[in-house]
Amino acid sequence: MTFRILVADDQAEQLNAVVHLFIDSGYTIEVASSGSDALNMLLNNQFDLSLLDMHMPGLTGLEVIGQLKQNGHHVPSILMTGQPSRDIELAAIELGVLTMLRKPIPAEVLRLTVHNFFSQNHG
Repeated sequence: MTFRILVADDQAEQLNAVVHLFIDSGYTIEVASSGSDALNMLLNNQFDLSLLDMHMPGLTGLEVIGQLKQNGHHVPSILMTGQPSRDIELAAIELGVLTMLRKPIPAEVLRLTVHNFFSQNHG
């Protein structure tokens, strides 16, 4: 089974790094460069996981997750942020975010986080 992951980040180098990290993993990776694009893709396609940057043009990662919920969609999500705060953490927990990772994210931490999610939920 091939899992589909959406990676949303407005920084091209971040997007490329994540895509490169998972290129040989067997996952299907799709990308979005804004929160609005991410929401549109998540509403109109089937994804097994989303990796969402917190601060993006259009919508934040949390706003994307909130709007998905309002539309009756559930896509497990990992929030990535370079500016963590208690408010963001609390909102993420309230919205059911799997975990919040602080940028810069070590490649092995991201790889293990994604691998563990799929092992635990689709093992």
